[in-house]
Amino acid sequence: METGKKISVIVPMYNAERYIGKCLESVVRQTYPELEILVIDDGSVDKGPGICGKLAERDGRIQVLRQENQGVSDARNTGLDRACGEYVFFLDSDDAIHPRLLEEMLGRAEGWGAQLAFCGYARMDGRELEESLKRDWGEEARKAGGQGGEQVGSEADAIREADARRPGKRAAAGEAPIGEDSAATRWHTADEEMTENWFHVKYTDIFSGIGGKLILRSAIGDVRFDRSLANGEDTWFLYRLTDRQVKSVCCGNAWYYYRVHPESVTNSAGTARGRRYFDCARRIRDGEYRKGRRDYAMRWEIVLAEQLKRSYESLRRGGEREAAADLRKTAVSEAGHPLFGEICLSDRILFRCCFCCHPIYVILDRLIHILVKERSR
Repeated sequence: METGKKISVIVPMYNAERYIGKCLESVVRQTYPELEILVIDDGSVDKGPGICGKLAERDGRIQVLRQENQGVSDARNTGLDRACGEYVFFLDSDDAIHPRLLEEMLGRAEGWGAQLAFCGYARMDGRELEESLKRDWGEEARKAGGQGGEQVGSEADAIREADARRPGKRAAAGEAPIGEDSAATRWHTADEEMTENWFHVKYTDIFSGIGGKLILRSAIGDVRFDRSLANGEDTWFLYRLTDRQVKSVCCGNAWYYYRVHPESVTNSAGTARGRRYFDCARRIRDGEYRKGRRDYAMRWEIVLAEQLKRSYESLRRGGEREAAADLRKTAVSEAGHPLFGEICLSDRILFRCCFCCHPIYVILDRLIHILVKERSR
């Protein structure tokens, strides 16, 4: 597909030497060639920058931008400020994408006049991710008459021996089986109002992360990732974007390959223990409440209450008594919000027990999990 439109792929990186090669290989092997690949090195102290430098020598579309460690939000903002493409696409340095993803997204976005395009996530470990890429690249090579094109890195031989299609594995909510052919791909479109519904209701899980989102750069304007948020900066960015009334398209295929491991890009250096997971949910709840959209606000009130409990549990397990005491005060204050009284009675009781009588909360929480498990059988 030739549209003349350039896509700036923004890849924030921090100490990702084990993953960045495969990540960038999945980008340079996209079927859509008009790319600007911006790797924002956020102060890495491993071999990642050197790996990227060697790849940049082989592919002029790759640019490596180095900065002192300032966090993933700042790294993504640097990418936005330096991007020249009509569209931007976000990809984490430990993840990868299907070879046709950008071509398919751009074609649908242009055809529908959408400012936002996204797909589902396929959560997989490192072995599954590499197998999926080998399979995808093998299929593309066969479609091209056996010409696999230039390979990046030492995986060339393995790619030529691409595995046969694996059986579809379970995908996240809103996704189709992994490996589904493009011809059968389910594409869904949404006008401005429906896009907001997708954010708040239908695709809340997918909108919790910025990875796999193709966005018209002019629609972003001055929206940037908020460095003051220790967590949830992706969701807050997308909330501000969808609040600007954008049209969107969604691919049912799980073509964003999310690597599951304990050292995700979101755990880069300087992340404090006991961080405030709930600030983003509170901001969105307050925003929707001020607009008089109680249904959406209520959904985020429930998310906020759950995240407050999780944060408190994390602090207690970590032995951070002072931080836990401060959070208990925050919880008491939040329980005074008008929407808290509309949460179901059992959840309100659990919430109060969590912060006021934790031993009872632990017992009740375990009983509820047992009952839910039994009911699901």
